[in-house]
Amino acid sequence: MEKLSEKIGLKIDDEIIFGKGQVSEFINDNQNLFADLNLEFIDSKITQYGYNKYQHLVKITYIEGLIEKIVVVTDKPDYKRYKANISYDGSNFSGFQIQKNQRTVQGELTKLVNKMNNDSQLVQGASRTDTSVHAENQVIHFDSNLDISVKKWQEIFNHQLPKDIYIKNIKVVHPLFHSRYDVYKKKYIYKIYLGEYNPLLANYYLFKKNLDLDIIQENLKYLVGRHDFACFSKGDIENSIRTIYSAKLIRKPNEINLEFIGNGFLRYMIRLIVGYLIKLGKAEVNLSIKEVLKTKSRKYTSTIAIANGLYLDEVIY
Repeated sequence: MEKLSEKIGLKIDDEIIFGKGQVSEFINDNQNLFADLNLEFIDSKITQYGYNKYQHLVKITYIEGLIEKIVVVTDKPDYKRYKANISYDGSNFSGFQIQKNQRTVQGELTKLVNKMNNDSQLVQGASRTDTSVHAENQVIHFDSNLDISVKKWQEIFNHQLPKDIYIKNIKVVHPLFHSRYDVYKKKYIYKIYLGEYNPLLANYYLFKKNLDLDIIQENLKYLVGRHDFACFSKGDIENSIRTIYSAKLIRKPNEINLEFIGNGFLRYMIRLIVGYLIKLGKAEVNLSIKEVLKTKSRKYTSTIAIANGLYLDEVIY
């Protein structure tokens, strides 16, 4: 096989092996499992999905050209896995993740899928958006053995789901595809309205006037790269290292969009960043984003921008 990462993990059914040496040894001793692989990238930049010569399910994930993870499942599933792109207005949801006695996006989706399947499963999603955060393109997956076309699934969802959730498209994917664990990048957009307050837009924007947009744009560049974002996270985080591939300001009539693309985001990370950028734009703080990142401290980042302006715009696999 191709080059293995030092931290590679291999999962064969319930057996898990870690480390380049042990994984290499296992592959050498079980070459029949990895011979004649039929793999392809399916809507993905880093993960291949397919089958070996025994028709076992295979998934291989790459990081920077090295194999980071291998999954082999020898039992043939009796279901189809469906991937869907969805949008939702987060205003009246307590976030995406299912919670007891709370209205959530995952809860509404799970309730409908389980009603259709007459079973119990949790519909999975790419991102656990918070209360009042919106999504233009959230990605979910679910399983079913019902003989229903993807077009029919979409019709059922959009007829029976509440009107603040919309299923944009559905497709059948490889059984090992996972909407959360296979994510390569996520793109979020934070929307700021620069004009007069408008109650009709209150659920969808942060309203701010008289911002120094050049200062904000200048500081966005300091976020790009691999950094410790401890100063822009809430709570104790075991690993606060994240990579931001792009951070930019998009100017529109009467509004700006702050766009962030990264391999993952800590809880409240974007809203804390936006809160600090607003302070910079109002000349209320002196330290640049670059200097704040070096502190690894929440001392300067106590302001969390409201959730209403945040949108999950795209999930990239």
